Amino acid sequence: MTSHLISEFWDKKALPSLMDFIRIPALSTAFDAEWKKHGYLYQTCEHVAAWIQKQIPDAKCEIIQDGERTPCLFVEILSKNVEKNDTTVAFYGHFDRQPEASGWGEGLGPWNPVIRNGKLYGRGTSDDGYSVYMMIAAIAALREKQIDHPRCIGIFETQEESGSLDLPYYLQKLKDRFNNPTSLFVLDSHCGDYQRVWLSASLRGIMSGTLTVKTLDHGVHSGTYSGMVPDAFAIAQTLLTRLHDPITGEVKIDACHTQIPETRRQQLTYASEVLGDLVWNHSPLLEGVSTKLNKNDEILVNITWKPALTVIGVEGLPCIANAANVVTKEVKFALSMRLPPNINTKLAAQSVRETLLKNPPYGAHVDWTNVNVHPGWAMKSANVKNEELLDQASQIVFGQKAVFTGQGGSISVIADFEKTFPNSTIVLTGILGPDSNAHAPNESLDIQYTKQLTEVISIYLKSVL
Repeated sequence: MTSHLISEFWDKKALPSLMDFIRIPALSTAFDAEWKKHGYLYQTCEHVAAWIQKQIPDAKCEIIQDGERTPCLFVEILSKNVEKNDTTVAFYGHFDRQPEASGWGEGLGPWNPVIRNGKLYGRGTSDDGYSVYMMIAAIAALREKQIDHPRCIGIFETQEESGSLDLPYYLQKLKDRFNNPTSLFVLDSHCGDYQRVWLSASLRGIMSGTLTVKTLDHGVHSGTYSGMVPDAFAIAQTLLTRLHDPITGEVKIDACHTQIPETRRQQLTYASEVLGDLVWNHSPLLEGVSTKLNKNDEILVNITWKPALTVIGVEGLPCIANAANVVTKEVKFALSMRLPPNINTKLAAQSVRETLLKNPPYGAHVDWTNVNVHPGWAMKSANVKNEELLDQASQIVFGQKAVFTGQGGSISVIADFEKTFPNSTIVLTGILGPDSNAHAPNESLDIQYTKQLTEVISIYLKSVL
C-alpha cells in the first residue's frame, strides 16, 4: 500500500533529520546537572518541531516547559476528514539520551551519526529518537495516498532515562487535549528479531530496598568471638532464604505471585517457538553454566510473569585485599525484586517487610528501608480487535503473525498513561532488536525494520477508523 512512499520518506526526509537529532548531545537530567544551562533537551524539541512543520504544515507543535521542569513536545495532527477526528490515536517517545559510553567501533561515536550496512549508528537512534519520525512517516504516507487517518496526538518527553519525573504533570496538564485516545503507541520497546511485529503484552514491576542486619557494636576478632557471637552476614543470608529459594530462585511470598492469563501463556509459548534458543543464549553464561530452567517457554514465562529476587549491592564487608579475621558488626544488602503484573503491590510490600523483620535469629537488629515499589503492567485482554488489527498488519507487511511477548524489565511511564487514560489501549512496541545496543556503545537502528514497522502503524491508522 504505502511501502514505497514510506521507504522514500525515511531515506530522503526522516533519516537526515534523525542524524541531525543524534548530533545534539541531549543527555538526560540524571547525567547532566546543567541540562537547563546547556539547553540541549530544548534544542531537540525545537529541531523536531521545525521538521514536523515542514512535512505536515497543518500539524500543531507546541514545546511546553513549565518552571524548572524538563521540556516536552506536544503534537496534534487532525484528520482532513472532520468526522474522523472523533477517533484519536496517541504516540509516545522520548528525546533524552543515556551517557556516551566507551568502546564505540572505529569511525562510530555517540554524537556522530553513521549509516553502515543498513544500520544508523548513534546515541538515541533506537532508544528512541526514531519514535516521532515513525509517527510522522506513517501519517504522511496515508496523506500522500489521500487515505483518511484518525486524529493523531504525540507527546515526546525529555526525561525518560531519569525516571520521567515530569511526565505525570504534563499528562494531567494536557489530559483534555488528548481527548481519551482509542490507543496509545509507546514506541520504546524491544523486538525479538527483524522478521515480524513484536508487541509487549506485559511488563514486570519492581520492589527495591535496603536490608540492614546489625549484631555488634563494633567488629571483633574471629579467633576469639566466632562461634560465640552471631554473624550479621550469615543472618542476612538466612533472611533472604525466607524470601526465595537461593538455588531455584522461586519466590516464597504468595503476595508476589499472580495468576497468568491463559491467553498470555499461549502467546509466550508461541514466542518461544519463534525465538528458539534466542530466549536465553544472548546471556553471557560461562562454559558449563546452565540456565535455571531448561525449556524455552518456561524460561520466557519465568522472566516475564514471575517474581525474582536479586542482591544488587552489599556494604559492610571489606574488599579481599583489606579483609582481616573479623566478625563484622553490620551488613547491608541492596535488594531488587522483579514483580509480575496484576498483583496488589501494597500487599506484596507489606508481606516482604513482615517476612524480613519477624523474629530475626538471635534477636539481631534488622531494618528494611529505602523501599520503592513500582507496579507491573499487562495489556488489556478485552481489546481483542486491537490485537487482531496489529496481527493483520504484521501479516501484510512481513508475511508473519505478530508475536506477543513480555518484558522482564519496567517502563515507568506505562503506569502514568494507564492512570491518566484508563479507557485507552496501550500498544507497547519498538525496534530495539538484536545488537541494537541501547545504553551501550554502538547503539544502532535497523533501517529496513524501522521502515516496515512504520508501514504496520500506517496500516493500523487506516484500519482503526
